Amino acid sequence: MDQDQSIPVNHDDFIHDIAYNFYGSRLATCGSDRCIKIWDWNRQTGLWILNESIGAHDSSIVRLSWAHPEFGQVLASCSLDCTVRIWVEQETNMKNSSMRWRGLMPLGDSKAAVHSIAFAPEYSSLSIATGSSDGKVRLYSPTDPVRLSNWTVNCMIDFVPGGATDADGPLCVSWCKSRFSSPHMLVVGGSKHKNVKIYQLLSNVFVELLELAQYDSHVLDIDWAPTMGRSYHLIATACADGHIRIYKFWSDPSLAKTHLSDSLFVYDGDSDDNKDDANMKALDTSRHPDDASASSDEASDDTDDSEDSVDDEDSEDSISADDDDDDNDGTDSDPDRSSSASGGGLYASDPDRRGRQRGRPSAPRSELASDIAVQPSVPIRRIRWNSSGTLLVSSSDDGVVRMWRMTASGTWREVAA
Repeated sequence: MDQDQSIPVNHDDFIHDIAYNFYGSRLATCGSDRCIKIWDWNRQTGLWILNESIGAHDSSIVRLSWAHPEFGQVLASCSLDCTVRIWVEQETNMKNSSMRWRGLMPLGDSKAAVHSIAFAPEYSSLSIATGSSDGKVRLYSPTDPVRLSNWTVNCMIDFVPGGATDADGPLCVSWCKSRFSSPHMLVVGGSKHKNVKIYQLLSNVFVELLELAQYDSHVLDIDWAPTMGRSYHLIATACADGHIRIYKFWSDPSLAKTHLSDSLFVYDGDSDDNKDDANMKALDTSRHPDDASASSDEASDDTDDSEDSVDDEDSEDSISADDDDDDNDGTDSDPDRSSSASGGGLYASDPDRRGRQRGRPSAPRSELASDIAVQPSVPIRRIRWNSSGTLLVSSSDDGVVRMWRMTASGTWREVAA
């Protein structure tokens, strides 16, 4: 699978989306011919074999999404016919028999085209979020998780109060994939106001956490990157003005104080010169252990002398401290200062941390990490992160697929096209 291959998908019109399953062993394609085609990868031949061709909707199919395999082989599709459909594989039926994939009842709650769908992460229950041009995000889940039947709307986000239409542009959704940060977070962007917001699902109600940005052009796609050990989240947006914007987001701002750089093993503030000096010292010590031992003995003697002087100073300080205690009657007029001094360490001057210790939650925050202007300036239709959140792939109206990677200096550059 590491070689370039051309798959004769044989769609009769434009292809709007492709989607790999969790393992990358199955591929689904859809297009304006109203068909979904599902392909299986053959390990022996290294070729993609057609599993089924499904006449799925009454209009163009614009997006596909696979559920996590622990829920079975479940595929969702959305279309300009204002519906969402769920497809479940029937493994007892023959491939290419038109009965291999069973379609459930269409979900037709939207009054406008549905442009975006995304299954919730596997740590959550089986559910799917849909974004439609009427300005609403709906969260569906089945009442029967075994047969996957009777999907109903659990909750809804009124992203555009007063509603919107197809002319106002698409509405895009993407889930946070991390189970270790604040759970059940969803980013929504696009439609009439051309803004991006982050929500969190709490007790079957979506609560707005933060407005990430507001643009002068339509938001055409959005994707939340896997965290993979970072102290922050990365969210990328694709816009009609030809720009890709990447944001850093902290659900807990205190994590931004950890001084972790974009590398998991390099600390901010450690210059290359300091690292080289430390490496040279370690190398000299390994080459001349006798000198290192002698230096250690000298340091020990200096420490003994300093301890004697410290003891004398401590005795004087204790007398002074007793006098101060008598003047203050054993009380401290500034408890914050005393707790900060006694705590010390990395979070000594972090007001967010002290606020959490007193029971006040910290407010999420974000910052623009990069604004990439794609040349030539054409609308960016799709963006996707890789499984580690280190590589971003985009496709645009000029028919070019580009790959972007962050450099050591923190800037993003094109590495392939």
